[in-house]
Amino acid sequence: MELKRAFTLSEVLITLVIIGVVAAITVPVLQEQYTELERISRIKKNYSVLSNAMIRVQAAGGHAVLHTESGSYSELKKWFNKYLSPYLITTKVCYNETGCWNTTGTKYLNGTNASSSNSGVGSNIITAILNDGTFINVDFWLKDDILSYFGVETNQVQAVTIYFDINGAKKPNTFGKDIFTVLFTEYGLILPFKDDESRIDTDCSSSGRGHSCIYKYLKK
Repeated sequence: MELKRAFTLSEVLITLVIIGVVAAITVPVLQEQYTELERISRIKKNYSVLSNAMIRVQAAGGHAVLHTESGSYSELKKWFNKYLSPYLITTKVCYNETGCWNTTGTKYLNGTNASSSNSGVGSNIITAILNDGTFINVDFWLKDDILSYFGVETNQVQAVTIYFDINGAKKPNTFGKDIFTVLFTEYGLILPFKDDESRIDTDCSSSGRGHSCIYKYLKK
């Protein structure tokens, strides 16, 4: 009768150790890849939602209003409620108040503070929570500031900036990581530093603010 050789305890332990080492190496990599894919998916989804909304805003004449308005908060509220809000599914809207943005402060990619306010980024703003948990931050910017800060030209008196946080109140609450920037002018939805690759690369770096990092994810 032929005897069958079994694994010894030491061989089993060695095998388990090898499996553990391989798992320790591969699981974090797989987790990081999954997180990155999830981030890309949420960015593209939110960009699509905002893009579709702005196409309808433009068709309704919401872009023309920006030629004459001067950037007051009452005008921003009227513009948001009449032109943008009907095309977004929100669970809550906050008018220059807390409740629709993170409470830990917002940072630029270079580590400096974009805002320490619990109400959002900016002084007279509207924030809202979309039905998928995304936070948005809406503000009016005058044309000269839009050009110098975001590299976007407009013939309007002002333009609209929208920051969206893909994971709501969860950290890192940092531009270029979970918060991204789009702008609305007479030309529709525009990305920061449009067609200026040098400024895009500089801004989406460890020394930049991170507004242009949306390009990196939309291309993936």
